[in-house]
Amino acid sequence: MEKAAETYAKALFPALQTVSPATLLDLQSAMLDATPDCIKVLSRDGTLLMMNRAGCLALNVPRESGFGMPWLSLLPPEVYEEGKKALTKAAGGERVRFQGKSRSPGGFMYWDNILIPLVTTTAEDGLTILCVSRDITQTTTLRLELEEALERERMLTQEMQHRIGNLFSIVNGLVSLSEREAAQAGDAPSATHILKDKLSALARVSSLARHGKGDDPLQTEAMDLRSILQAVLQPYGTRCTLHGDAIKVAKNEVTCFSLIFHELATNSMKYGALSSFHGLVSLDWKQEDAHLRFNWTETGGPPVSAPPHTFGFGSGLLDRLVRSAEGKVKREWLPEGLSVSLWFPNTPE
Repeated sequence: MEKAAETYAKALFPALQTVSPATLLDLQSAMLDATPDCIKVLSRDGTLLMMNRAGCLALNVPRESGFGMPWLSLLPPEVYEEGKKALTKAAGGERVRFQGKSRSPGGFMYWDNILIPLVTTTAEDGLTILCVSRDITQTTTLRLELEEALERERMLTQEMQHRIGNLFSIVNGLVSLSEREAAQAGDAPSATHILKDKLSALARVSSLARHGKGDDPLQTEAMDLRSILQAVLQPYGTRCTLHGDAIKVAKNEVTCFSLIFHELATNSMKYGALSSFHGLVSLDWKQEDAHLRFNWTETGGPPVSAPPHTFGFGSGLLDRLVRSAEGKVKREWLPEGLSVSLWFPNTPE
């Protein structure tokens, strides 16, 4: 890029030593109109003196305009500040390079810009600035796509590690819960059967979240909300109570609701009411105009004195799930336990 800019300078500026500013436009044909690079000549204050064909197309400036407008005014808003900083440095005699971006009918275009100050006898203040911009859209787009793919991979790995850790926590909690339920019933051997039932219910939640196909009666175009929540919270037995209207939700909402309330139950099993044998969870919902509102209320768990200082990955995952459904979430750490309110857009049938 810099070598190309120097080549352009050698081709253009020897002539500028002997011509007046009034004849600068005559040199436009010498600005290598055949090159795809955008070549511009600026005064120290950023006035556009001349520009080649590629530059006129990129900045949407008619070739017959005569130029004379501020170069910065032609830049898109997202690049203006960087361009201003670069012009200031170039006006001070410094060679500057910066990355730019612009909008086109086909999307964003990315540019590698270099400003080179050159001493000329024709400029009133003795300095002219050559600005060369090269289209780097293809390489930049590929780099951004790679970065996004790597970020998605990182998030998937982190989420997998989170879910594996949660699985161990849930199973450990369900083992203890099954033993206690069996002991209350006076039938210790039944603990194994209770645990199997709970693990089967947990597997059903996983099936719901994956949108499994086949003979599963829950996999219909529209599902009863209570059926979804019962499947999610069944492993915790009578410690979770459900109260709400008879509401149908679209099939594409099943995954989101399953994961959201599974995540709430998992966090409760690890830190909240479900981590205590006497802890309870109440979940109620109702239709409010065009929104579906949920209230998740925990009681009887470990004492709650204040919100946590930091939120873990699970809380962040819950927030992302809620946002993905265009919903809102509000948490309150009350003395008796955590209270979570959720709102989701929902138009009743």
